[in-house]
Amino acid sequence: NLITSTSTFGFFTLISRILGYVRDILIAIFLGTSLFADAFFVAFRLPNTFRRLFAEGTFNAAFIPSYAGELQDKEIADNFAKNIFNLLFIILLLIVLLAEIFMPQLIYLIAPGFYKDPEKLKLAVDLSRITFPFLFFVCLASFFAAILNSYNKFAAAAAAPIILNVILIGSLFFSQWFSISDVLIL
Repeated sequence: NLITSTSTFGFFTLISRILGYVRDILIAIFLGTSLFADAFFVAFRLPNTFRRLFAEGTFNAAFIPSYAGELQDKEIADNFAKNIFNLLFIILLLIVLLAEIFMPQLIYLIAPGFYKDPEKLKLAVDLSRITFPFLFFVCLASFFAAILNSYNKFAAAAAAPIILNVILIGSLFFSQWFSISDVLIL
């Protein structure tokens, strides 16, 4: 069972990493080193930083063992998961709303040099406001992945990043096909 779980998780992780590498190459080709690339990378980094904290870091480390410990009684485990989901939903919603409101200040914290260039700052704020709700959805997906992991179901959680990479790669080609700004389509 350990070998099967490890190989399944490893296979999907490898595919995700390869597609992530292709995605990064295509972003470099299509965006290059420009105002758009700088703003995009700041906008993409912001929700990913919070994602690592909430979804993949401390949350999973605390939730999975707690939930797995409650699995002896299905009703208790379900109630525990519902309570955590509700709490996570409310906290994430508040964080996203606050971030949307205070996005210029957040941009200043992670990219203070953008304040010297008003056009770059505006683009970074606009793109960050578009990308930040990603945090809400990816953290909720991580919650459900943690439940699946507790039942030794690893494939869906490991394959989820593949979807993001495929969509971003497709978006880059879509933007070229329809002559839409690459950074806006991403």
